[in-house]
Amino acid sequence: MSINYSIAMLGNPIDEDAPKKAYAKSQYTNILTLDKFAQHIASHGSKYNRADIYAVLMQTVDCMREMLLEGKRIEMGDLGVFSVSIQSQGAESLEAFNPAIHIEQLNVNWSPGDRFRNLLDNAVFNLVPSRRAAKILLKSIKAGETTVDLTGGEGGGNEADQPTEGQV
Repeated sequence: MSINYSIAMLGNPIDEDAPKKAYAKSQYTNILTLDKFAQHIASHGSKYNRADIYAVLMQTVDCMREMLLEGKRIEMGDLGVFSVSIQSQGAESLEAFNPAIHIEQLNVNWSPGDRFRNLLDNAVFNLVPSRRAAKILLKSIKAGETTVDLTGGEGGGNEADQPTEGQV
């Protein structure tokens, strides 16, 4: 198993004059739904079947939501800690603060537990094209083209299909 990544040249948002640098961008291979995750758990020698595991996971989600809405912090061992944080606008004074007006968002925070903190120690990386470059390549293959222009020049598709500068 490995983690796919592509490389993109990105500028510094704080210093627009700074030269662009190459950064890794993760590229997921597929999306694992809760149902598929339950099936995966069941396939690891569990005495419970997919439906039972799915039911427990759904109940966990429901109960976590309930506890977070009660303002509780949920510590789940190796899985980590879940809590909420508030994003709000400032009011002119303590008396003027109205949560219905000033609170804009309630965010769920996750702090990884021990088993998730050091994923880098066990990770293996695999360089792949960016999703945009892969899309352009697939489109060209389907069109029967033998060369692909990823620079945005003639024959390289429209500008919206092009990877950003330096994206591979």
